[in-house]
Amino acid sequence: MKISSLLMAKLPERRKSAIIANLKKNWYFPLSAMGFFFINVRLNLGYFLGIPIAFIAAIIISSQIPSIWAYGKKKPIWLQAVSILTAAGICWGELDAFIEALLLSPKSQALLAQYPMLLDLSKIGSILAAMDAVFFVYFFVLVFWEKVLKIVSASGLFGGVTTTEWIAYGLLIVLALGMMTAVFMQTEAFYETEFTVGIVCGAIYTGDSPLLVKENAYLSLTNPENDLRQPLFAVFAAPFIGIPYLIGKLIGADPTGLAILMNSVQIVMLFAAHFMLAKIMKLDPIKRICFMLLASLTYPHMLFSLMMEQYIVAYFWMAFCMYLILEDQPNQMAFYGAGGTLITSTVLLPLMPGKSPVKCFREWFMEMVRYGMGFVALMLVFCRFDVFFNLTQKISFYSYLSGYEITLMDKVFQYTEFIRDCIAAPNAGVDPTAWGHISWQLNEPTGINFIGVAILLLAVVSAIWNRDKKSSLIAIGWVGFSAVILLLLGWGTTENGLVLYTLYFGWAFLVLLFQLVEKLESKLNTRFILPALSICAAVALAIINISSIKEMVRFAISYFPA
Repeated sequence: MKISSLLMAKLPERRKSAIIANLKKNWYFPLSAMGFFFINVRLNLGYFLGIPIAFIAAIIISSQIPSIWAYGKKKPIWLQAVSILTAAGICWGELDAFIEALLLSPKSQALLAQYPMLLDLSKIGSILAAMDAVFFVYFFVLVFWEKVLKIVSASGLFGGVTTTEWIAYGLLIVLALGMMTAVFMQTEAFYETEFTVGIVCGAIYTGDSPLLVKENAYLSLTNPENDLRQPLFAVFAAPFIGIPYLIGKLIGADPTGLAILMNSVQIVMLFAAHFMLAKIMKLDPIKRICFMLLASLTYPHMLFSLMMEQYIVAYFWMAFCMYLILEDQPNQMAFYGAGGTLITSTVLLPLMPGKSPVKCFREWFMEMVRYGMGFVALMLVFCRFDVFFNLTQKISFYSYLSGYEITLMDKVFQYTEFIRDCIAAPNAGVDPTAWGHISWQLNEPTGINFIGVAILLLAVVSAIWNRDKKSSLIAIGWVGFSAVILLLLGWGTTENGLVLYTLYFGWAFLVLLFQLVEKLESKLNTRFILPALSICAAVALAIINISSIKEMVRFAISYFPA
């Protein structure tokens, strides 16, 4: 199927005369798109081959809208303002990331050494391109927020939330923001170690936060980390990060201040994801507060409130997509956000059609094809042909993370430890040799973690007991998915770094444990067991996890002071 046919299938039909009229009115849009593609250029053949495809896509989009300027003017003033400020922040971040990559890339350095004038020309050209790109980005940000707001409103996401809940959630968010700010003011280990000690990654566990922040994976479409694993990460992260980044640049914030601003948004997204999980469980206000309290005291929540990794954004979109599926309102945009920010979330595709694959196989299958084609089209619109072009190479490159050299028993050791880590602090400490420098790493497991086994068994019991609930079924399915990825495939076991996946997979264990207690309370016909156990568990988690986080932070302050 030709790319033009694929894209046209996603847009309304227009007559030839209307198409020509639209192109005349929107002539600047494809040119603005080219500016955006320019500031994302890397020395990558696949990306260059994708530029003509993306340019054609921009022309097709231009041909389908009577006037992009008029389209924007019809929207509320506040939405236009938010969109233009977000677009400015995104393009500024793209520009900074482009110049950073230009200066650091060995290939670029070789060219600049041979032709020194190219540096000044590249900087001037990239500034002009970033200014040119604002209109293109503005349009997509405007469409993005318009659709997100409609989806949230139609789904009734915040319906029934009491004032007490808002106060409780607000306090939890403020505490998380306060903790993060205090830590970032004292250590740069979570966002910038490369600047001072030459460490690119691995200062805390096996994360690569410094690289992600330095080259701004949140706003840079073609950041090296935004590859096959997260092909559209910047597309679905940038609308949230654009304004905080712009504010930071306008006030002249140092790297610490900029990291605090950007990570503050991530923390809010983290709580929003927890809240959506609470909603899919159909909890009443008191139970929602209990769940949110427990979720905010788990180790993954505390860890990722500090580590500027990509998993919060991926977790948010996965939870959003899952929430809409279970509300019988599956949405393409939510699915694209989930799969685009972490490709493994495309496993949700069979659930998107909303039809039975047994009773309506043809309709179910064709609907899946439609979702898949839309995902491919979106990648091509945003010039990610390089993901397909380099597919074989990337699969081969990342095969070392599959743990093919790790024995099955060692994978079992790591996986049972991982399950425990989804709730409570892991066995970790200072490692002077990992990654070639001192760092904070997981201790190598030497046996089966029986706490992890117990959590798994309780999760299975909960799923069986609550098999009439869709949320329980999808949670146990996600547990099984984690076993496939981490245990059978052994992803991340080579590095002994499964703690980085606790946020993405760990919610399923928490949901099932919570529902187990809820079911027990229901069977005993009482209303105090769940709140009482939640308070006890919250106290225990606070003691265990806060103590562990403090120990890790003390290490970070000692070796990577701000």
